[in-house]
Amino acid sequence: MKISLDWLREYVAWEDTPAELAAKLTAAGLNVEGIEEYRQSFPGVVVARVVHREQHPNADRLSLCRVDDGSGAEVQVVCGAPNVREGLTVLFAQVGAVLPGNFKIKKSKIRGVESFGMICSASELELSAEGDGIMELATELPAGTSADEIYGFTDTVLDIEVTPNRPDWLSHVGVAREVAAIYGTKVSMPYKWNSQQSGENLGVKVQIEDYGDCRRFTAYGIQNAVRGPSPKWMQDRLRAIGSRPINNLVDITNYVMFELGQPMHAYDRAKLSGGVITIKRAEAGLTVQTLDDQERKLDEGTLLICDEAGPIGLAGVMGLANTEVGPETTEILLESGFFDPMLVRQASRGLGLLSEASYRFERGADWDMVETAALRALYLFQELAEARIVPDWADRGDPDYRPAPDIPLRVWQVSRLLGAEISTDQAAQYLQALGLKVQPMGNPGAVSANAVNMMVKVPSFRRDLHQEVDLIEEIVRSHGLDNLGGGDFRGGAGGVPADRDLQLRKARTWFAACGYHELVTSSFMGEKDHEHLGLPEEDIRRETISVINPHHGGDTRLRTVLLPSLLQVARRNVNAGAALPLRLFQINRTYLPAGEKRPDMKREDEALLPEEPLFLQFALIGSREVGMGGVPADLLEIKGTVEALATFLRVPLAVEPVGTERWLQDGAQWRIVADDQVVGTAGRVVADIAGNFEVEVPVAVAEINLDRLALRPLPLKYEGFARYPAIKRDLSLLVPGAVRYGTIRDKVQEVGGPLLRRVDLFDIYRGQGVPEGFGAYGIRLKFSSAKGSLKGKAVDKAIEGIIRGLKEGLGIEQRV
Repeated sequence: MKISLDWLREYVAWEDTPAELAAKLTAAGLNVEGIEEYRQSFPGVVVARVVHREQHPNADRLSLCRVDDGSGAEVQVVCGAPNVREGLTVLFAQVGAVLPGNFKIKKSKIRGVESFGMICSASELELSAEGDGIMELATELPAGTSADEIYGFTDTVLDIEVTPNRPDWLSHVGVAREVAAIYGTKVSMPYKWNSQQSGENLGVKVQIEDYGDCRRFTAYGIQNAVRGPSPKWMQDRLRAIGSRPINNLVDITNYVMFELGQPMHAYDRAKLSGGVITIKRAEAGLTVQTLDDQERKLDEGTLLICDEAGPIGLAGVMGLANTEVGPETTEILLESGFFDPMLVRQASRGLGLLSEASYRFERGADWDMVETAALRALYLFQELAEARIVPDWADRGDPDYRPAPDIPLRVWQVSRLLGAEISTDQAAQYLQALGLKVQPMGNPGAVSANAVNMMVKVPSFRRDLHQEVDLIEEIVRSHGLDNLGGGDFRGGAGGVPADRDLQLRKARTWFAACGYHELVTSSFMGEKDHEHLGLPEEDIRRETISVINPHHGGDTRLRTVLLPSLLQVARRNVNAGAALPLRLFQINRTYLPAGEKRPDMKREDEALLPEEPLFLQFALIGSREVGMGGVPADLLEIKGTVEALATFLRVPLAVEPVGTERWLQDGAQWRIVADDQVVGTAGRVVADIAGNFEVEVPVAVAEINLDRLALRPLPLKYEGFARYPAIKRDLSLLVPGAVRYGTIRDKVQEVGGPLLRRVDLFDIYRGQGVPEGFGAYGIRLKFSSAKGSLKGKAVDKAIEGIIRGLKEGLGIEQRV
């Protein structure tokens, strides 16, 4: 759809440049594919006056004229128009002018007489499709004035890609609604005829054989219409979007179609037979002539508009030549209807006849716009064609038609899906700005899964809105995709923020896909669990809170750590002969009376409540395999799972080879860090501690305190595909035992230079041929450049810098 900004400003105001407007429309879902600067100009065409006219000496139908074009000398020109005469003010194309169609004006000799230019008709300048003679100007502008001062026009046109579910965007008013919503302004609807029925009779009845084929059909009478050129503003706007003006009687229906999105058709009332219009299917073998003067054989079942003598139009596609509005037309029957999209599409495709009307009807009509557009057209017929509108009309509609039902909206659901807190007022404002009507339910502050905050009435032009999630999509468009996830909405399950709730559901799905089984464990712990874990007396997790008068008869202390519950499940599964290794995970809370207190306490007794941190714990149980470098495979898997989880959820988790957790082995544990804050631990459980819970197989475990971790996903960054091939080189390094791989990687990235793209560890070896206290590490380096293919010398230089940096900084030698 081409949208003229000059035209659009009639309905809505904005302040941005066309490029800025286009960017905001695209962000709101209207993909602006192009911005065109339209200019209607006539270089070399000027106002001139016919000073003298005489008969051409060698041709009966030609005139020999002299014109004053403001150049100071009269110009001789041969003219074939029947209406040329002395004293006439005309548009004159001087020698050298280039008219539409790349038609160049040259000095020529016509029937033996020289001619120095051309007196122009409206059709030759493409100012009208009709032009039997030259243009007669009623202007006081002096000779030599450029035609641009009269007919010049500039505009900016947006080319918008319209999706099939949004036919309302196939109009300037439809796009104006979106602009108004973006800029917080209002849409000014165009004037329309003030319809009031009287005792006068239209003289036409409408019959619809099947309301499934035609939901609504209206007909209006127009009398005493004066045919002529459309006003300049209408012609300019139609040309800017690529539609050719013809005359006022034809242009009005086209203009309203591009303005409001509803196609209509005007019939010459004098050419209609009888007083009944019927909408029905075609019989087999029927042939008609369409407005483009083509004979077309119709398929059986094609939807037709017929008078008492036969077909007068292909419903929703094109009118027929037998009722075409012509030069003699003064009375018109105006049609505006609602046709079945599938039937219109079948007729259009079957006949190879694609029209602006069929393009819109195929996407579905607007019940209310059927009448609104007709009234708008009637107003323009009054204003531009001096017509009289018959104060009676026919309106036949499906008696079973019902407007779309109101849609309930829960603000809780809006905020949950957006990952940002949206208030009831915000949601209502977004929807009202888009033309939807909102009925509050009297509970604006209610935020729960079952609280309906408002009922939303869907206007007839939004046939794509059917359920709550459709409304939420509209709110997302208005709120802005860039603003999603910007709040801390606490409307998720169990008091978890909505974005975290979504992330946790994703994490559960991911762990299950990776072969992990989720645990549901008791919130209580045994009396000796702290001793079995080896917790020191000063550890705040030693302090517990107990339940008074428990009904279950078991443990009464709320747990302060998750590990005992995990080990109990592991023991039962191992003893039951479950296949090893077991992969288990749980997302549960602990309860710390000595933990941090809430800063927003409203009552003193709230200080007695424990801190309830939410933990993610996952473990690998019973793996005895050994991985690269002699490291236990379960440790490598747990570390890799932390890193893979961070990548999947797009959260900044990293592992550092230090830790002080009593139940994890020294030298076999890490702390988990996010944004320079410790959020968890990972490692292998001390064998004796696992034995205290009667677990006799290795256990590797990781725990992450989710309350310390912002689970809001980091924004995605996209990079283009590499245009040039990469070069990979392997290095074998002799590494002192105290140096860890993470330190090696960081140093390589530091000194590797701008061509280094990636560092990977592929081997660790300790044994024969390697000095005691050292390890042999194999690393793979990847180099590439966005500017072109790399040369070996550039890569060799980078590797020399890496080897030098490792030796000087870490005492690492290259192993040959």
